[in-house]
Amino acid sequence: MAWAHTTRLPILIWCLWAFPFTIWDTLYLLLRPHSLPGQKWHDSYFSHVFAIWASVDHIYGEEGWRNKSGFVLAQSAINVTEATLYMVYIWIILRSGSQISASKWRIGGRTGAWAVLVGEVAGCVTATKTAMYFMRECFSGFKYTGHNDWRPFLVTWGGMNLLYISTSMYMIWTFSNDILNGLERASMANSRESQPSKYKKGG
Repeated sequence: MAWAHTTRLPILIWCLWAFPFTIWDTLYLLLRPHSLPGQKWHDSYFSHVFAIWASVDHIYGEEGWRNKSGFVLAQSAINVTEATLYMVYIWIILRSGSQISASKWRIGGRTGAWAVLVGEVAGCVTATKTAMYFMRECFSGFKYTGHNDWRPFLVTWGGMNLLYISTSMYMIWTFSNDILNGLERASMANSRESQPSKYKKGG
């Protein structure tokens, strides 16, 4: 049987959710201070989610903006890159894949390999970015989050980081297995072709 990539529903859901959320998050950061809690655009476009997050992680709030922390904007640029990769993966699947059930597509050949490669890179970008976001706080002595009690810190900040890191690791594991399976099949096929025939032709 020829190699093919089969989509996983959790990854499709994640890609479709992460793209609009990332754009929203990026706009919030780029539009500061007007998007900050209490400012003119906050209640209309960024209330609830970002009010809570800015109160837990002050790099997203007024303190981070006044300190001109460049890390969060650099992270935002990477966020846009990873979200774009998510959409490229979805576009390849919907454009060239064959739907085999309500939530599954299969795609093989070079196009399938491209889909897997894009998904693998997207997962690696997300995992690396999230790890850097977490380690930034650890190595700075929890400069922007140390004011929290343990419950909001673990539930909000820790929970969101856990979601991102666990999903990205699942993506890496899934797409890496697809790559290994494809290489293994190619290796076995080459091995069979290089073996001499057991029987000589009559003549």
